Amino acid sequence: MKKILVLLIMLTTTLPTWAQETAFKKHYLNQTEVGIMLGRVKADPYAQQGGSGQEIIQNRTNLTLQMLNGIQYSSRLGVGIITGIDWYNSALINPIGAGLRYDLAGKKTTRLYASADAGYGFTWFHDDAEGYDTKGGLMLNPGLGLRIGKPEGAAFTLAFSYKHQEATVEKPPLWDQSSRTEDRNYNRFLVRLGVAF
Repeated sequence: MKKILVLLIMLTTTLPTWAQETAFKKHYLNQTEVGIMLGRVKADPYAQQGGSGQEIIQNRTNLTLQMLNGIQYSSRLGVGIITGIDWYNSALINPIGAGLRYDLAGKKTTRLYASADAGYGFTWFHDDAEGYDTKGGLMLNPGLGLRIGKPEGAAFTLAFSYKHQEATVEKPPLWDQSSRTEDRNYNRFLVRLGVAF
């Protein structure tokens, strides 16, 4: 009798979770977010004249917009394509890549998720001054976030992430140079708000 009771308890506790997993259907996923990018920049304002050795450190706050379109593959995992636009002080970059969202923990209406985006930043909408040519590069964007709302419906998101974006700028050569290239690495802390469905 004791074994039958234990078996019944095990079945009643595990059967609802089996039913939930089999009832899940893959569906379209969209996560659209807008936010700010925070960072610090170290530069020599006299670098064009040979440099002064006096570097200036400045805080930067820039705007970012990103959209993920894909498939909610399981109740915890979503994958898709990310597109966006990042306004840096001296460049306008359009990242395109692959994105992953994975629920780590939480209740049904509030969940903690991890995100991982990787791709390439393009400069399609950037307008260079005469003699300059800005090109994008590798983009990496890992982070954590909160999703507040029903899993099968719309939800609000609050995301915190780190973004690394590479860029290269060809500049007009100075009188003693045949070419001049500047490699840029934008490293920013991002805070984004958005909606997901």
